[in-house]
Amino acid sequence: MDKAMRVRDVMSRQVYTVSPTDTAQSVARLMKETGVGALPVEVPGVGTILGIVTDRDILVSVVAQGLSTSTAVFEFMTVAAESCEEGDSILLAAQKMHDLRIRQLVVVDEKHHAAGIIALADIIRVSPELGGLVRDGMSRQQPEKQQLEGMSPCPA
Repeated sequence: MDKAMRVRDVMSRQVYTVSPTDTAQSVARLMKETGVGALPVEVPGVGTILGIVTDRDILVSVVAQGLSTSTAVFEFMTVAAESCEEGDSILLAAQKMHDLRIRQLVVVDEKHHAAGIIALADIIRVSPELGGLVRDGMSRQQPEKQQLEGMSPCPA
């Protein structure tokens, strides 16, 4: 793998976003139609990213708790989604995913608007070894700080 490879080189530029007032059902439908499992939540009309909602959020926070499918996204989304920038190295993105035990990062521009998504699958596609380290880190029982080769721990 080219150690200088950047997030912009592997991220998905096709990004769908939702509003904090959208419903769990409308978000689930959009996920089904687009084949994605995570959607950035943005301020309508402004575009600033507030958080992220995943298919797991809908399952665990809405369905498992018996909430209505009309529950608004802001009631169960993850606030302040983890993000990276297009110019970041994929090693940095991988380290962040590993440390935080997450499968995707919202890629933001200088105005904190969604520019894309980088997923674990994107990293695996260009570097199966690096992707495997990230995936292995997600399966551990207790969070542990492990430094991926050539990287320093992400700031908390």
